[in-house]
Amino acid sequence: MDILTIKLASEKWGISTRRISALCEQGRIPGAVKTAGVWLLPPDSQKPADARIRNEKYIGWRNKTDMSNRNYESNIKNIKGTFAVEGMRVSENTIANLKRLSDGKISCDMLVEEIKEKYIQRA
Repeated sequence: MDILTIKLASEKWGISTRRISALCEQGRIPGAVKTAGVWLLPPDSQKPADARIRNEKYIGWRNKTDMSNRNYESNIKNIKGTFAVEGMRVSENTIANLKRLSDGKISCDMLVEEIKEKYIQRA
């Protein structure tokens, strides 16, 4: 194959075709050429690094599963404060489950399944 289309690059890199078009327009993919309204990339093109990442703190910020105990205690205080403002309270079971997650004793998926089972048994 002597060219790489946006669609093939999308499948290869795991990002949308629109994002690849934007990267081409910004000149972030070396050798990309627009011909007849279609972007053509060199076959050995590499996915450009995410320019939003400056200090490694951005990577995976939405998918945090590893909470240090310090962060855990701070998060619990924030949750309790938010609930107090709303006139609600955090149950001891919720706090115990958050501690299990924080300590790595259980994964989020396992906890969700465990809670589903508990509610199924109650019904």
